[in-house]
Amino acid sequence: MPLLWVSAAFIAGILLGRYASLPSWAWQILAVLFLGFSLLDHFSQKKPKIWISLRNKTPVPPGMLLLFLALGALRLEINIPVWNGDDLAWYNNKGEYTITAWVSAPPDRRETFVVYQMTAVEINDQFTPDWINAINKVNGVAQVRMYSGAKWEYGDLLQFTAKLSTPSENQDFSYKEYLARQNIHTVIYYPQHLRQVGSGMGSQFRRTLINLRESAWKTIFSIFPQPESGLLAGILLGMDNDLPKSLAQAYRDTGTSHIIAISGFNMAVLASLFLWMFTRVFNRYWAVLLAAIAIFIYTIFVDGSASVIRAAVMAVIAFGGHLIGRKQSGLNALGFTAAVMCLFNPLLLWDVSFQLSFMATFGLVVFAQPLQTWAQDRLAKHLPEETAVKISSPLSEYLLFTFAAQIATLPVIVLQFGRLSISSLIANPLVIPAQPAVLVLGGITTIAGMILPMAGEALGVFVWPLLAYTNRVVQLLAKIKGGVLTIHPSFSIWILIGFILFLLLFIFHNYFKKLLGSSRLVWLCVLLLCGSVTVWSIYLHRPDGNLHVTLLRTGEDATLFLQTPGGKTVVFDPRGSVNELSAALSRDLTPWDYRLDSVLLTDRSSADELSQLSARLPVNEVLLAPAIYRATNTKFPVILPENIALDKLTSGETVEIGPGVTLTLVAENANGTALLLEHKNIKLLIPNGVDYALIKESAPESMQTLTALVLTPDDISYIPPRVWLQLNPAVILWNSPTLSPFVNSIGVDESTRVSLTSDGVEYWVQASR
Repeated sequence: MPLLWVSAAFIAGILLGRYASLPSWAWQILAVLFLGFSLLDHFSQKKPKIWISLRNKTPVPPGMLLLFLALGALRLEINIPVWNGDDLAWYNNKGEYTITAWVSAPPDRRETFVVYQMTAVEINDQFTPDWINAINKVNGVAQVRMYSGAKWEYGDLLQFTAKLSTPSENQDFSYKEYLARQNIHTVIYYPQHLRQVGSGMGSQFRRTLINLRESAWKTIFSIFPQPESGLLAGILLGMDNDLPKSLAQAYRDTGTSHIIAISGFNMAVLASLFLWMFTRVFNRYWAVLLAAIAIFIYTIFVDGSASVIRAAVMAVIAFGGHLIGRKQSGLNALGFTAAVMCLFNPLLLWDVSFQLSFMATFGLVVFAQPLQTWAQDRLAKHLPEETAVKISSPLSEYLLFTFAAQIATLPVIVLQFGRLSISSLIANPLVIPAQPAVLVLGGITTIAGMILPMAGEALGVFVWPLLAYTNRVVQLLAKIKGGVLTIHPSFSIWILIGFILFLLLFIFHNYFKKLLGSSRLVWLCVLLLCGSVTVWSIYLHRPDGNLHVTLLRTGEDATLFLQTPGGKTVVFDPRGSVNELSAALSRDLTPWDYRLDSVLLTDRSSADELSQLSARLPVNEVLLAPAIYRATNTKFPVILPENIALDKLTSGETVEIGPGVTLTLVAENANGTALLLEHKNIKLLIPNGVDYALIKESAPESMQTLTALVLTPDDISYIPPRVWLQLNPAVILWNSPTLSPFVNSIGVDESTRVSLTSDGVEYWVQASR
């Protein structure tokens, strides 16, 4: 127990150091003071009774906890690098250099490019007048992106010319911190004048393993068709770039992507499967040892990255503690291991793979054995005890242990990715039982195919149905509507709080059982509370049956947002600050389905904002006006984000964007596309910069009996405001922060948000600052 508390204090200190801006000397002074306080507490003979009472209730002296808290913060502070001329990162953003470096990791091959990790040897500043000191020996690793045709391999020594850059970072994601956790501080994009000047760098043993892995990959693709070959390559080798994008997305949507990526979740489940296999033959101590060896061999074979090695260590820690019968030993070992890892690299605390590895192992240590005991007790009530034990063991290994890891990693997934996969509760029980056979038979088939291709093809007959079954189940469940919930960022915190309450209740259930006579009442109250909060939240965010047309001020521009009576959401030409826009949209989106149904683009300049918006807020579909996808000599087709459905609209087309709500493309020119929005008796005309005369010529009926006219400065750049007033709209909505030329208009020039709400017969307008 003291080890766990000290480890937790050290980790908490790292977190404190991230948000408490103190220099390293301040943390050193605090550490010395806390050390002195601890020594005084230990050797002092006279202590106040209150202090003695408090000391008896804590497993570790408070001074010791404060000492490790300060040491954790100090460790983070001294981790900030200071570069000099011997470091590769010192040359970032300073121009073009000739660099000599060797490929120090297996290439990561994608469809359109290849990513290399390269360790620098020397750098040559060919433009310096000091030619004597132009060549310097340097240390450091760079991530280098090259074109897809690059064929360099591990150990090749290359020389090239390139500009060195510091990895990018923004409000949503810091690529700089992500690479820093891998000790990479420099990125290079598409170097020039590449030539090989040597080979054989690095470890011969590792080179042999990499070649063996590449041979296994080729064997798999020679035996199995796609996408089954891509799935087996991901499962066996951790090479998860070969699945079609649609299928890879299906695995993410169903919460089964841990199968094809060697993550903490995957390693924890794999460890459980190994342990189950060996316990069938050996006692539990030998089973733990053999399972750990199997994990170690597997990690080496897949050329384990730092994240894979961490996942493997966490899995073995789970064996050493809880899985051999002592939960407290498992927690102590897990906490100590995490602290030691953070001692070497304090940035790990913000690494998603580390968080998943830690929480998956934590789930096995804390939840797995109680779940197995619960299942055994329930089965023993209806079956003989021996039969109950035989059934509960595989049931736990296949389902309950996986469920334990799922529950534990849920907060990390929700907080980091903003997604909650409901279908995973069905997908994992259906898919996981087939994976041990896939691992064993797939491995045997691959080895046999590497030795004798005909033998591999013969054995592949038995493996392909399992792979095909896995893919088909995932694809089928991914089609379930509502199977994936996109969670509002603010609501993710409540899920974390709920998990903490659940964890505390689980740990102290014996205390509540003694206090209340039964822990079932507490669990029932918690479930009722959670259910009530969920139902109330869903009720508050339900569609109200009205049409909502909202103008949002987004920095120096404005964006139109639509909600149909059925709850469908559409954004028209996102403009301005994307952060302002996503924050404004968050007010209107349910935290249980945090996404946009559609984005309509009528202006090419809005495509860039769409790319940034989709990174912050999931978008299901993009509707393109004709002017967007029709390329001319001076305009090129718009590049849209991946994994978003696309619908190309045609001139004059009427689209039903919700029951009783239609959108018509009434006219278009080089400036944009005029739109007519209709809902029962309500008509809104959105000229979008299209000339008044052109709209009147193309669709004169669209100008009659208008409820609202949505205008921007583009609409009055050539047409006087009095011309638009001839249409006699009931209300003019000014969709721009600039001052409106219309006396009676309502817009975001004076407000931050203007909403027109209608039931199809009547309407009302509300403005808010």
